[in-house]
Amino acid sequence: KELALTYHIEVIPDIFPEIQIEQIEDSSKLTRYFFKGIIGDDYGFTKLEFHYNINNEDSVIAIPFVRSMADQDFYFTFDFNNLEIEEGTVNYYFSVTDNDVINNYKTTTSDNFIFEIPNKEEILAKDKEQFDLLQKNLDESRKLAREIQKDLNDLQIKNMDTNISDWEKSQMVNDIVSKQNKLEQLYNQIKKDNQSLNNFMNSYGEQSQEMIEKQKQIEELLEDVFTDELKKLLEEFNKLTEKFNSKQLNNLSEQMELSYEDLQKQLDRNLEILRKMKVEQKIQDAIDQINKVADEEEKLANEIQENRDFEKSKEKSVENQRSVQKAENQIKDALELNKELKKPMKFDDFSEEFDDVEKSFKESQSQLEKGNKKKSGKSIKQTSEKLKNLAFGMQQMLDMNTQQENMENIENLRQILSNLVYLSFSQESVLTDLQNISVNDPLLNNLNKEQKRIKDQSTIVRDSLYALAKRTEQISNTINNELLSMEINLDKAGKQMEEGLLPNTLASQQFVLTAINNLALLLNEALENLEKQMAKASEGNQQCENPGNGKPGMKLLKKEAENIRQQLQKMIDQMKNGQMNGMNKEMGKSLMQHEMMQQMLREMMHDGSVGSGARKMLQEIDDMLEKNRKELINRSINAETLARQNKITTRLLEAEKAKIERDFEDKRESKTADDFYSNPLKFFDYKKDENLTIEYLNKNAHQLNNFYRNKYKQYINNIEK
Repeated sequence: KELALTYHIEVIPDIFPEIQIEQIEDSSKLTRYFFKGIIGDDYGFTKLEFHYNINNEDSVIAIPFVRSMADQDFYFTFDFNNLEIEEGTVNYYFSVTDNDVINNYKTTTSDNFIFEIPNKEEILAKDKEQFDLLQKNLDESRKLAREIQKDLNDLQIKNMDTNISDWEKSQMVNDIVSKQNKLEQLYNQIKKDNQSLNNFMNSYGEQSQEMIEKQKQIEELLEDVFTDELKKLLEEFNKLTEKFNSKQLNNLSEQMELSYEDLQKQLDRNLEILRKMKVEQKIQDAIDQINKVADEEEKLANEIQENRDFEKSKEKSVENQRSVQKAENQIKDALELNKELKKPMKFDDFSEEFDDVEKSFKESQSQLEKGNKKKSGKSIKQTSEKLKNLAFGMQQMLDMNTQQENMENIENLRQILSNLVYLSFSQESVLTDLQNISVNDPLLNNLNKEQKRIKDQSTIVRDSLYALAKRTEQISNTINNELLSMEINLDKAGKQMEEGLLPNTLASQQFVLTAINNLALLLNEALENLEKQMAKASEGNQQCENPGNGKPGMKLLKKEAENIRQQLQKMIDQMKNGQMNGMNKEMGKSLMQHEMMQQMLREMMHDGSVGSGARKMLQEIDDMLEKNRKELINRSINAETLARQNKITTRLLEAEKAKIERDFEDKRESKTADDFYSNPLKFFDYKKDENLTIEYLNKNAHQLNNFYRNKYKQYINNIEK
């Protein structure tokens, strides 16, 4: 008997693997991406890869995975900056392959992605666009802050007018609050745009570590503009929109007006520092570009000797020529922006040198067209040398500007510190005397006058510090906050003393003392940082260190003297050989070196950092440098000039051997308290012969409490180091 059997066979196909990709751009480095992927298959995998294509050339990176796991996640990071291409388009995708041997493995690819690497022109265009927007918004924020300050002043006046209702005054408060909210939103956008620009330039441009540090310092300055104290004042002011209080408005308005005055100065300062950094950034970028082209020209000169592809070499020469032209335009842009600075840098446009390089490029290309191997190689080599000299001259001028500014900043900081210590002593003295008198004591009138003098003197310190803050990002906003606290409490102390509110006056004076001493500590820290920065830069042969630092300053002077000697020798040799081309440039460079060295010498002689014997030798050196400088100006340098320069080196060795140390002999006249009070403006006139010295501070035994006495000793010890 037969049985019928029915059956069904179903073939389950080995399906294609699956892949999903999610990518995230690194906000701090725009060339770096983070990827999260999900892969799935019915049996397993044999390959997981990242593919990228540049100029139709494929490259593959294998990604680790678990072969036997059917569904799994993976993570991958890639920085397109590592590809080391200057510009262009990168296509990339991921692929996963299963383990289906029978069907010769099956592969699935992800979506295709594109990454654009901007060229030099696009980077500069983006930089200009973003920076122009930053300047515009900062300028708008300054105007808005001025408007708010004016509105606050108008509100104070109208608050005294009984004909204006509380409702109308409340509406004025609403308008101010509205403008304040707009200002905060605008400033948050400024911070965001600045960080975005920095990230863009650091991702696609070649920024030095020094420039990156400056960017961070400026970001911190932008971050700290709206202080906690100002935010607290604004919160209290906002409450007036809900419940108007005339008396509270008066108290808040006065403080807010001062706060907004300080805010305006900080906004001015931030715009100035941003512009200054951008000028330095543009110049340094141009210098780096010229150095890069100089290396490429040198490489091209060597290649032309090895092969005869003149047409390709000419194309490369034209490309290099365009790069130098762009660098020249960038210098012009930087110098235009430089004009907008309150204190512009002294920087030449190097137009003669650029014209000379342009002629050299044309000569090289002419020789390449003729197919002259020897002459074209020599001409290209000369172009490379001219470019190196141009970049060197520009770097020297940029560095000298930095040296000059740092030395001035250090000198100003020392002077401000001395003045702050004097103010602290003066305020401490008034506070002590006030504790021992009553409201009816005739001495109160004298103390009131002295308190007003302290206020006048503090104004000069404040203005000097604001001016200094515009030139250096090392002066933090914390210093501005202490300055504002000093100013507010000095105003309070003066008014309270006039009204006979002695306990309140004593409290305000104590706040003044705290602010002054905190300022001194913060500025002393800023001074140390500046001096360390200069010393570090000096070791790297980039910048000049502070000449008031004893032995390292002498070493730098010797180095400068040797550089000048070599420069003079070179010029004398050129004159002997009749090589007058480029002599103006050499003389200009030598004059700058002379002036820089003379300034260092004079700083060292006048800041009390050397003994009397060494000072005499330095004065002799200064006199000899002045003679050499005059001979340079008159174009009358000769063997005697060089002999005098050799003598300068000898004198410097003798001065160093004398072990330069601080001289506290009674040769400089100290300023007394009577001189200060009778002519405070003269005391604060920043001339070297009017400096308060450590000698003066040590001779006057002002009584301080233990905390400030210890801080004062630390400050004096730091100066003496």
